[in-house]
Amino acid sequence: MMDLHVHSVYSDGSASVEEIARKAKERGLKAIAIVDHSLEHKKGVTEEKLRRRQVEIETARDRYDLEILSGVECGILPDGDIALPNFDFDIVVASIHDILSTREYYHRIKECLRKNGDKIDVLGHLHSEMFNCGRDFSQDVEIIDLLIECDVALEINSLHRAPPIDFLEMCSNKSVKYSVGSDAHTLDRVGDVKWCFEMARRFLKGGKFILSQLL
Repeated sequence: MMDLHVHSVYSDGSASVEEIARKAKERGLKAIAIVDHSLEHKKGVTEEKLRRRQVEIETARDRYDLEILSGVECGILPDGDIALPNFDFDIVVASIHDILSTREYYHRIKECLRKNGDKIDVLGHLHSEMFNCGRDFSQDVEIIDLLIECDVALEINSLHRAPPIDFLEMCSNKSVKYSVGSDAHTLDRVGDVKWCFEMARRFLKGGKFILSQLL
């Protein structure tokens, strides 16, 4: 089992890298990704914080014999831009964290994929109910096509229960690459990805899990 979306105290999570790694090992996980929020977030990582976090990640990897990816979650800004620190990340997630008009929501996501598809690995919590911006099913098709074209994975996120089942159904017969994440901000949610893998088995049989590409 793997959990590729966990937040630590280096952004808005409540647990240290050490605590997260220990909990992941206790729960039988083989790999985790710590993807703290990026520069646009008020508690986001800076390059200095990332250097300190990396030391903790490498120590925890050795101590727990656990694959720990060093990542970041970038908010998708107007015009599809992302604030990406100058750092060698293992995984980059891009997500919407604002309540927007439906038109603006789709604009940001599509522009992000077109302009930054070579910089990001995962599109995070698409159509989360927490950031309910409405739906346009014709543009959902465009997003799926862009994910495939740009070789970006669709995240299945258990905290947000995103993307919704009707979106996953639209992916059923397409080769959409995917990632899974608990979006844990507390220790009790680390590894809570059973729902994610169930959705992948049901709807993304033609897709590939991103982890092998990252390692």
